[in-house]
Amino acid sequence: MPGKKSSSSTNASKSGLPKKESSKKIQQSKHVSTKIKTKIHDQRKTKSDTKYFGAKKLPRTIAAVPIESCSSASSVRTKSPTRCVSQLQISVTNSRHARLPTIKCGPKESKSNSTCSSKASSSRRTTQSSSSRTTSSSTSSAGSGDAKKKKKKKPNLLLAIRPSNVESEKTRFMARHYQYDPRFVYLNPPAEDVLERFNKPSNKLLDQAIKIMHIALKKYGTYENFEAHTGGPQISRREFTQMFKEYIAMEGLENKVVLNLGDDILSRAIMTRSKGKPCLNVRVSTLREKWAPGMLRHELGTHVLRSANNKHQPWNNTKGRERHNLRHLNPTEEGLANLHSVLYRDDPSLWRAALLYYTAYKASLMSFSDLFHDLEKFVSDPEIRWQYCARVKRGLVDTSEPGCFSKDQVYLTGVFEILRYRHRIDFHSLVRMGKIAYQDIERLKPQAALDAKVVKIPFFMVDLQDYKARLHYIMTKNGITDVDLVRLYPDADWDDMWWTPGF
Repeated sequence: MPGKKSSSSTNASKSGLPKKESSKKIQQSKHVSTKIKTKIHDQRKTKSDTKYFGAKKLPRTIAAVPIESCSSASSVRTKSPTRCVSQLQISVTNSRHARLPTIKCGPKESKSNSTCSSKASSSRRTTQSSSSRTTSSSTSSAGSGDAKKKKKKKPNLLLAIRPSNVESEKTRFMARHYQYDPRFVYLNPPAEDVLERFNKPSNKLLDQAIKIMHIALKKYGTYENFEAHTGGPQISRREFTQMFKEYIAMEGLENKVVLNLGDDILSRAIMTRSKGKPCLNVRVSTLREKWAPGMLRHELGTHVLRSANNKHQPWNNTKGRERHNLRHLNPTEEGLANLHSVLYRDDPSLWRAALLYYTAYKASLMSFSDLFHDLEKFVSDPEIRWQYCARVKRGLVDTSEPGCFSKDQVYLTGVFEILRYRHRIDFHSLVRMGKIAYQDIERLKPQAALDAKVVKIPFFMVDLQDYKARLHYIMTKNGITDVDLVRLYPDADWDDMWWTPGF
């Protein structure tokens, strides 16, 4: 009695293929189908992975603020103010990111000749032709040549004030049991008048800075415990590199930012430029699992995105800034970046900004060694104290003299100013309009490029109500009240601005 034909044999007969060959084809197709399903599953898993950058729920007292759904097609309220961010951070990843400018030189130029050679060749041709002209025309061309020479880019100030002998002086300082004042050497020191601008620290927020540190000490006991609890375990170069790649993918910055990891970088992180691209320089020894995402929000989600947006604005150069009468971008820039550093932390302590503010002020009154001993009441680890002291004493040659590099005070100053006016600031425009101060937003809006397809905001700022709720949470955890803020900043410098109280 003939048996029932198998499905494979039926398929074979239909296709006109031999049995063995057909069976082999079916197995291969099943294998490919399984691989495709696995790949789709992995992609979904990657998109929904919020291990480092996803929105965490705020404590109930903060999360109770009514939050509208982020969907433009629906205004249904959600129970969780962070759910909407989690959904949007996936959907906006691939569509809303600005293109960073790149420097294009002549074809097939070597890397060492990154400056366009076409300018040099045209300049030579101009010089040759000018020799046959009259004396007056040659004088004017020489003048224009001098102007071109003077138009060279200024060296990065933070790189210029980095001592070249910092490691050897550190060894000598430690060997002498902290009773030695380092003498720093600089390869390309900046002019004295430049350093003078950053040698006048303020004590306006000194009490607030000390209060913030005391709150952290009361909770954790020591700075080392604070670092262990809020920073998490140290991570390797490879782990941070992977985190960096994930973040630039979320912000649409792939192949537009360079990463440089080193052990001899004085700051924890600093942005420079490398071959026409923004370069994130990070000190490896300070990399911690919970702090690293905040560093990326600070440097890339704030500095790099605002810089990219600035390229599309009419104030994208010095003349444009002067023409539009712009205020200095700090303390707005660094204040915003520091808030973004702690935005998603369980305990968004502003300890670092507070300690930098305190250290800069005290450095103006003390020698290096005296300052080192003074910081012991907040930080016991000699290695960490050295880092803070070297940071605020950079730029000085003889550190036995009182003096400081006070730029580090802009972090806490900027934080307090933004928190003071958080109800009035249009945060989306503040980022989209590039390198501007918060006071200039409304005045400059009519001239600004605000097309969302061109100028972008970071993923963590999409849900504005959740964003402002997190700012309020930062205030709560650091003992900052609106009464304090109004007392510190009684006069709003917003006379030329219209605004609607929000939040």
